[in-house]
Amino acid sequence: MKKTLLHTLKTCAAALAVSAALPAQAADVTLKAVTYMPASKFEDSMEVFKSWIEKVRQKTDGKVDVKIIGGPEIFPVNDQVSAASKGLVDIVLTFTSHASIVPEVNTIGLSDVSIQEERQNGYLDLLDEAHHKINLKLIGRASTESGFYIFSRKPINSLADFKGLKIRSHAGYNSIFQAVGAHPIGIGISEIYSALERNLVDAAPYNLFVHDMGINEVTKYALSDSFWPSHTTIILMNKKKFDGLPDDIQKALIDAQIENEGQMAEMVSKLEEQERQKLESSGMTFTKLPPDEAKEWRRISADARFEDIEGKMPAERIELIRSMIVRH
Repeated sequence: MKKTLLHTLKTCAAALAVSAALPAQAADVTLKAVTYMPASKFEDSMEVFKSWIEKVRQKTDGKVDVKIIGGPEIFPVNDQVSAASKGLVDIVLTFTSHASIVPEVNTIGLSDVSIQEERQNGYLDLLDEAHHKINLKLIGRASTESGFYIFSRKPINSLADFKGLKIRSHAGYNSIFQAVGAHPIGIGISEIYSALERNLVDAAPYNLFVHDMGINEVTKYALSDSFWPSHTTIILMNKKKFDGLPDDIQKALIDAQIENEGQMAEMVSKLEEQERQKLESSGMTFTKLPPDEAKEWRRISADARFEDIEGKMPAERIELIRSMIVRH
């Protein structure tokens, strides 16, 4: 009897030791994600993305774990959408780097309606459908009404100050800067700091979140009149992977996004306030255009983008999109 009892106690102790070494609850589904910036980057889109991940975990009671495996060090930014399309990763936080394949994404920054309106009027459904041809599903936006600033060594107080300005650019910006007489120079995100430091460019566009990139060390001014009303970051998922998930998990992924959208404007506003305080404390001065020029700046940037996509999709599709997202 004693031997049997001793054996039983030893067996129970061993079982307890094994169970203690195991996680309390392992996720049933792990989704690998990459981001266009390192996960440590302080930026509205990154914080919104992390908020979505947490909401997914909550809505699935921990059964789904979206794991950020890295950023540009895993896949270069321009290869990340392809990696998600091929199933090398499941999810990507990206922007418009794949516009040559899905030209519809080049309209994202032009939207001056709310995310809720975009979801109701079918704009987000249109973007989702446009990505199906490359085996991707649009989960939704990763930021909202934040736009793009111009950071420069010299103040920009009028549109005339753009004339002759060497400015960091890429294919999506070139026509905008050319329209105001600037000289666009193609430079990647990771090279913005060094390009400014080495005087290769005089200015660079980016969203407000540049403090941890050190842009405030190589520029003194920021034009606070954004040239697009909206940010361009989105969350995409491999469509085959999404379609293969149980219905309740699919629903949780989208419900988490919709819930996030309801909180996004307030979340981004608070983050922008923090960032602006940091930049101003470091000595950066924010300038503004005269009201009529600010309106013209917004018009030029929108028209240049729409002109860029002419011929890349049917004219009626462009007009449909314009009717959905352009209020002013």
